[in-house]
Amino acid sequence: MILIDAREGVSGDMLLAAMLGGLSAARRSRAIAAMTGACEARGLAFHMLEITDQGDSGHGLSYQGEAIPEGDASREGCYSRLASVENEIGSTTEVGTRILDLIFEAESEAHGVPVGQVHLHEIGRTQALMNIAGIGLVADLLEYEGANGFTSSVITTGGGLVVVSHGAVRIPAPATAILLRGLRHKSGDSPGERATPTGVAAVRVLAASQVEDMPASYKKRSVGFGTKRFAGHLGRTALLWL
Repeated sequence: MILIDAREGVSGDMLLAAMLGGLSAARRSRAIAAMTGACEARGLAFHMLEITDQGDSGHGLSYQGEAIPEGDASREGCYSRLASVENEIGSTTEVGTRILDLIFEAESEAHGVPVGQVHLHEIGRTQALMNIAGIGLVADLLEYEGANGFTSSVITTGGGLVVVSHGAVRIPAPATAILLRGLRHKSGDSPGERATPTGVAAVRVLAASQVEDMPASYKKRSVGFGTKRFAGHLGRTALLWL
């Protein structure tokens, strides 16, 4: 069993970085090569970075360059682009599609429009769809390596305000708040958006349960860092092999 430690938050890139870091070296290299090739075809350079922050070591993801326009961010467009990426990287699971399903449903409710009329903004970007497809790919690879499912800690959401395409909104943003229903979560002590819609949707898809008390011991730990700092340190999601 793998525990998603979301006490410092959870986002698509942090979760994917932690998942990649937990793979065996050979499978990680193949997954990175597949992601790199799919990104290059879209005008992006993909890198997995080694990061140490305040004594904690792990990995982060970098997408550099200007993505080649591939179509709009409508529901049909996003599903088509996700399927294209999944095909190129060799992902055959339904995880990515299920994550995208939840995001569209939450955005539909948040904006009061039919799901077919939802257009994604940040999550419709190529980088975000790469993260979603990558999570699906690596979840399957981790299972192949012996992972017997996922569980999750309480999720820290952060607080305050965040500026999105629609303007400034309170944290958690409306779609994130909808996705958090039924999940144990708390705001935490630091302002800022620590849990994103993609991260929360991924937890909903992957984790069959949540735990309130963290385990006293674990077999292995992998950390995925983000790019934003909270109270002086980088945001991160960790995975614990129990």
